[in-house]
Amino acid sequence: MNEPLPLFLDISSHLTGFSATELEATGMSGVYWDTVQYQNAPTTLDGFLNCSRQILKDGRGNEEEIHQMIASQLFPTDKFDGLAQNIINLWYFGQWVPANQNLSLAMQHNVSPEAYVQGLVWNAAQTHPPGAKQPGFGSWAEKPLSAD
Repeated sequence: MNEPLPLFLDISSHLTGFSATELEATGMSGVYWDTVQYQNAPTTLDGFLNCSRQILKDGRGNEEEIHQMIASQLFPTDKFDGLAQNIINLWYFGQWVPANQNLSLAMQHNVSPEAYVQGLVWNAAQTHPPGAKQPGFGSWAEKPLSAD
């Protein structure tokens, strides 16, 4: 796992709760990886990837242990300029927040129109993005999914 894109997908999977396959299925992995590279200083990105690689190695597949290490080593906002939070924001909302900005501020920018459509937020909410990926003719006749 020395290649950066597979490592990015693997750590993204742990950050988002979606499998690497589900992330790749959005068609956005290359765009998001390019965004992460463009928006971060090489030293910040290298440090984040090296730390991620070590966490995945030390965690040896133990999800709970990996998540604890992510929480303590990657997730504090003073670590890697909030890169872990921005990766989550990318996958869920298709948006990037410049370093040292609060995620709730209007400084966010959309990565691309397709990023909005492919955001994980729609899968998590079991719905579709308004104005895109409509459920199809007659879908209104079906009962909505239950929250069982």
